[in-house]
Amino acid sequence: MPNLELKVTISNGSLDVDQSGNANQMGHGQSGTIVWKLVGNAASGTFNAINPSSSTSGFAWKQQPPSGVFGTPTLTNNNAHIEMSDTNTDPNGVNSSGTWIYQLYATIGGTQYSTIASLPNPKATTTNPTIQNKPN
Repeated sequence: MPNLELKVTISNGSLDVDQSGNANQMGHGQSGTIVWKLVGNAASGTFNAINPSSSTSGFAWKQQPPSGVFGTPTLTNNNAHIEMSDTNTDPNGVNSSGTWIYQLYATIGGTQYSTIASLPNPKATTTNPTIQNKPN
């Protein structure tokens, strides 16, 4: 089972998800776990509680994927990691393949940071974080 590990730091006043080397892509016919980790200058922080009704949820989809592709995101490692299952095994590669944008919120040094730029802080978006499930 392949796993995706996405390192999250602070850059230009916002959370930056390192997606280099296609770190955010799950091949078709594969399933595994996605793990977001606060590292480097964000390592002392924690992801916010995951609450779909909160505007500052630790994890939220900006583009809702089809039901059954992703599991429920959960906080682990003293809230410094978020883990979620990804199942890209639809036999026709239709329902489980695609690219979906998400947002993260974390509190680091008493300050909230996000991957979105519409807040007073952060003032910049350094990544457009996505998960991509590759088609057949």
